[in-house]
Amino acid sequence: MHDRFVQFLLLARWTSALVALCYHVRFLAFVNYDAVEEKNLLVTSVYFLTGLGHEAYAVFFILDGLFAGLILRQQRANPTSDAALTRHAAALYRLMLPGLMLGALFDASGARLFGQSGVYTAFPEFSSLAIGYGVFLGNLFMLQPFVVPNFGGNSMLYLLAYLFWSLVMLSLFVRAGALPTPYRRGVRIALLAAAAVFLPYQFLIWAAVWLAGVGLVFLAQARAWRPPVVAALALFSATLLLSRFLGPNTRNMEALLRDWVIQLGFAGVGLGFAALLWSLYPKQLDDDGACAVLDASGSWSAQAASFTFFFHFPVIMVLAGLGHTSLNQLLMQQPDTAWDWFASLAVASVAVALLVTGVFNAALRAMGGATQAPALRRQRGGRGSVS
Repeated sequence: MHDRFVQFLLLARWTSALVALCYHVRFLAFVNYDAVEEKNLLVTSVYFLTGLGHEAYAVFFILDGLFAGLILRQQRANPTSDAALTRHAAALYRLMLPGLMLGALFDASGARLFGQSGVYTAFPEFSSLAIGYGVFLGNLFMLQPFVVPNFGGNSMLYLLAYLFWSLVMLSLFVRAGALPTPYRRGVRIALLAAAAVFLPYQFLIWAAVWLAGVGLVFLAQARAWRPPVVAALALFSATLLLSRFLGPNTRNMEALLRDWVIQLGFAGVGLGFAALLWSLYPKQLDDDGACAVLDASGSWSAQAASFTFFFHFPVIMVLAGLGHTSLNQLLMQQPDTAWDWFASLAVASVAVALLVTGVFNAALRAMGGATQAPALRRQRGGRGSVS
């Protein structure tokens, strides 16, 4: 049961990464659906599935919240455990450091060599390139999009910052529990109030999605009952359909209200996926099973999926610029003329993710670093042995 659950989590991570990737590749390779000249079942299906990009973000956040919840559960069960939330937050830099360097290389060279393609000035219709030392440092400290824009053309980096600061805030909230009773509640209320007042509502919505994944762990551990898989799958499918159709059907709303409705639709998808995870959650997830899940989340395959999710923009943009300039692959073509190009961009991004994470892990091993993220080290029998 544990193995099947671990495999499902890894499959879900890769699925969310690939859907998000194909969502953005489609914008580069294909015209908008309204401009498609020959619509058929295949074309409609591809546009529908690749249109679930933001819904894939919600799935990814629930998965990361689940991992954070398991770490918190492990930490509560064994206070001497080194599986701290802050270490999990620091582990995000295993992705950020190589991702920023790759993005700097690809965006700078791509803008210089293929700037005339239009990829870096209007990708497609909404992107601009923000490259500079200040922006780089701001992203390095996870200050996007609060203080600085996303570095380069990589508009996915704000999600990485959302995860990081969600982890930091949860860690502070948990640590406040060690304060004397008169101060504990006041500090926690102050933290929540500061977040509500000073942080943008988009962050609060996505943090709530992530917290649903955290809470799922404690809900599943506290109750042996599980919702039927068929019912949970139906609920998740319904939330996907609802969210997918909110965008086109809210165009007449005022902009702020429309954004709230759409963002809450994404949150609904996250809750629907959380219900599906609850139905599949092992009824007896012991310490070994929890450690197996956490170890899998730090595996090379899982890291490559996360890298694909967060850092595919620089790869597909430089390749799109190359294709436009040298290979006669125009931006936003009719689908029937660009299927192979669409697939090539997606496959190339996954290949780069596998290569970069593999090389980075090998470099860490060569320097004496652990093969797993620090947050995922585990202890057996309470003696602190690392496996």
